[in-house]
Amino acid sequence: MTGPAAAAPEAVSGIVAGSPAMRELLAVMSRLAEAKSPVLLEGESGTGKDLLALRLHYSGPRRDGPFIKIHCPSIPDELLESELFGHEKGAFTDAQKAKLGKVEMAAGGTLYFDQVQDLAPGLQAKLLRVVEEKRFERLGGTRTIEVDVRFVASSNVELRKAVASGTFREDLYHRLSVVPLHVPPLRNRREDILPLAELFLSRERERKATRATGFEDGAAELLRGYLWPGNVRELRSAIERASLLVTGERVTTSALPGHLIEQPSTLWAGRERRPSLKDVEQAYIRHVLEQTHGSQTHAAAVLGISRKALWEKRRRFGIP
Repeated sequence: MTGPAAAAPEAVSGIVAGSPAMRELLAVMSRLAEAKSPVLLEGESGTGKDLLALRLHYSGPRRDGPFIKIHCPSIPDELLESELFGHEKGAFTDAQKAKLGKVEMAAGGTLYFDQVQDLAPGLQAKLLRVVEEKRFERLGGTRTIEVDVRFVASSNVELRKAVASGTFREDLYHRLSVVPLHVPPLRNRREDILPLAELFLSRERERKATRATGFEDGAAELLRGYLWPGNVRELRSAIERASLLVTGERVTTSALPGHLIEQPSTLWAGRERRPSLKDVEQAYIRHVLEQTHGSQTHAAAVLGISRKALWEKRRRFGIP
């Protein structure tokens, strides 16, 4: 269970939305905040669906109610029904007393199904009834309980495909996806990469993990150019790593994970134009200089040119 006081600040202020895709998504979400209809958040793993679900909850009239999260893959199928609906005393061998389920605990607030595609098939029909009628019975009970709950679900696969493959009920899909929202991957919101990195770095600085206050140009270029298959979660881990390795006030490429440097083909992915030879040369010189800690002699040797030629290229490209 997540409480208002703990989650609200990050849910409201921890989302970076400088890119058109994210601005459009948040604009739609702001119109949904007052609604009661279910919302489905679809997107790749690590894109921040949990944070958006929190944002949706704390932006609406249910902000003072509970926000209850069910991580569907982490609860064994045999326990999920009890977790979801609760049980009466004696409902099964170990049921020594009655227990509230997540649906009942979420009354007046939001019930969030994380990775709903992994919900056991047998429970999908029972969940459909709750979503449609807002009523249920505890496991082993006969009393019908009515609840006022808003349902939000997330999936890191397209639920339409899960429906087509027969692993997810079509009727439940249509009830949960009254308002489907696509959360864009980080590679499609490149304007947000550096602001997100700066946000994560500031958090590391707040907890005294680093004194770095920003990124050198080469490091910033690598961050912006990488494809980030793990999305925001991968970026956060990369900055956490960098904060532990950086020694100065600016994060250099040497403090970033090696695979960002080892995959130069991704450096220009997603750009509106193909890089010119000048672009590639300038980026590579910056990279080599950072790897050699600014040593003119060492960098020139790596590049296979004279120190004078390197000095001239730095002057021409404006590389300090």
